[in-house]
Amino acid sequence: MQLDAKLVDARITTLDEERPTATTMGIVHGRILGFDEDIADLPARTVIDAGGAAAVPGFFDAHCHTAWFGLTLAALDLTRLPGGLPEVYRRIEEHAAGLGPSEWVNATGYAHRDYDDQYPDIEILDRISGGRPLFIRQTSGHAAIVNTEALRRAGVLEPGFEDPDGGRIVRDAAGRPTGLVEETAQELIQQLIRPYAKDEMVAAIERATRHYAGEGITSFTDAGIAAGWIGHTPVELAAYQQAADSGRLHARAELMPSIDALHPVTAHADDGITSGLDLGLRTGLGDDMVRIGPVKVFMDGALSGETAALTSNYTGRDHAGYLQAPREELRRKVLEAAAADWSLALHAIGDLAIDEAISIIAEAQRRYGRRDRPHRIEHAAVVRPEQLALLAREGIAVTPQAAFFESIGDGMAACLGPDRVPWLYRGRSFLQAGVLLAGSSDRPCAEGNPLRGMQAYAERLTRSGAVLAADEALTAEEALRAYTIGSATAAGQQADKGTLTAGKLADFVLLSEAPMDVAPDEIAGLEVLGTARGGQLYG
Repeated sequence: MQLDAKLVDARITTLDEERPTATTMGIVHGRILGFDEDIADLPARTVIDAGGAAAVPGFFDAHCHTAWFGLTLAALDLTRLPGGLPEVYRRIEEHAAGLGPSEWVNATGYAHRDYDDQYPDIEILDRISGGRPLFIRQTSGHAAIVNTEALRRAGVLEPGFEDPDGGRIVRDAAGRPTGLVEETAQELIQQLIRPYAKDEMVAAIERATRHYAGEGITSFTDAGIAAGWIGHTPVELAAYQQAADSGRLHARAELMPSIDALHPVTAHADDGITSGLDLGLRTGLGDDMVRIGPVKVFMDGALSGETAALTSNYTGRDHAGYLQAPREELRRKVLEAAAADWSLALHAIGDLAIDEAISIIAEAQRRYGRRDRPHRIEHAAVVRPEQLALLAREGIAVTPQAAFFESIGDGMAACLGPDRVPWLYRGRSFLQAGVLLAGSSDRPCAEGNPLRGMQAYAERLTRSGAVLAADEALTAEEALRAYTIGSATAAGQQADKGTLTAGKLADFVLLSEAPMDVAPDEIAGLEVLGTARGGQLYG
């Protein structure tokens, strides 16, 4: 027998308790055949000499926005410009000057906390955009900044206009729009820009996943495609398929359709299916490169914009955020999806939204049973102590993002207050309670490098140097397991991914050192020497 590839002279950490370490690994048809003595005498067509490097399972980002990230790589980037708002204005004006008179000014990366909690002045934006409509997507994704021309085209300035459910056109004391558009109200503007062309989406997917290759990411979940304010085109799945078919998809994709993509269907009365996708498509369809994941549902917004739904007010404020739709409407839509055999991924950041998400998932499981792929709560950012046992009892997976500590940790702590900071983006208490923890970034809303995410889990440092809820810190190995085994299990793909085990996909990362072999503050600085998917080194 001849191997397709053999990895040699590697310090392999398998994360498989039955065989935790090895130095050689044999690969056939993209899967692991065995280790060390099992394959020592077998020749190989290709030998990958690791030169003593550390090898760990490929990283799996369980919640990111890959197509969106790819689009940002080609957009005007306003992230943390050193010149402050004057530089923001200058760059927008220069960019707009190079556009045609009817083209949109599109930008990304703006975070008000990077600019002393200030937003651009709409009057200045109107002047520097030269009459063109302007759309700036906030880093969080839960708000956007627009100019008057964009609002006019969206009908916001018409008499009798009312904010949509789950969203808001922010206005000043005189009732004039400030240019800030929150949550579902963004879709009023986005529907003027979308759908993006399929070829443009393929290019964005290629840009993003080439970037992933340099960071050791072999699998990811794109958390919201096809519809709603999070989607880009109703044929977004086709764009991923085209990218895969043409060799332009460089990591394995799991795709979460937005629940807004589901529509009424007429099935047999005995099926109990009233909502879904055509042909009965549901979670699980696909192959090793592209598959359909859970349906994505927004329960609430974000802490950065104080739109996440809390059980008590934000510190110093007279409001507690809000749900994206009335409770009963959310419940009905989610249970209809569960009846159509969809796994559920409920975006819930505030503890009130998490209450609602747990309740709905528990009801879905009572009615329809538990699925092989667990239902999930995306982010699970503000979790009260008593909610931990409920999450564990219902077998709900969570995808918190430690990467937010550096970028907005200080702001989150300020808006929650000291009593609630210990509940923020938990780590250790999830593991102690038996809750399935998946590693994720929410990129481009936060830093997406998995090694930096692991370091953030271990350190929990904010930009100011504060440590948020030190008791929630993970060890380096626990953080690595979250980004590998945890994510694979949350995606129902633990039979193929998460550990380096005979029979599983040969997806691995070569590193200068394993994360657990260095100090926590050195994890992010580890060098990715190569990324392999199916045993083929491509980064």
